[in-house]
Amino acid sequence: MDKDSIYLNVEKMPIIKGGFAAVGKKIKYPNIAKQMGMQGVVYIGFIVNSEGKVEDPKILKSVAKILDEEAIRVVEKEIEFEPGYQEGKAVPVRFVLPIKFKL
Repeated sequence: MDKDSIYLNVEKMPIIKGGFAAVGKKIKYPNIAKQMGMQGVVYIGFIVNSEGKVEDPKILKSVAKILDEEAIRVVEKEIEFEPGYQEGKAVPVRFVLPIKFKL
């Protein structure tokens, strides 16, 4: 647990509803990024709260601003999580998600 009482590791980590494949289906590759041949992996860190909602998303490793913005949009608006559990109780957990942009 970190200084903000948010878990880093729990007995049952948060799960993306629909799995990683669900993330890929929600990405809308920005046209300008396609035209410029931008690709890579954006690492985004956030908290999955005890209701399974995403809080405080931050880019940990950037590829390009336009792809970073799409990664944040997908995490905040498109994917859902089952919360993490510790001792049978839903708890907030820090999570890092790599989002791959590949043409």
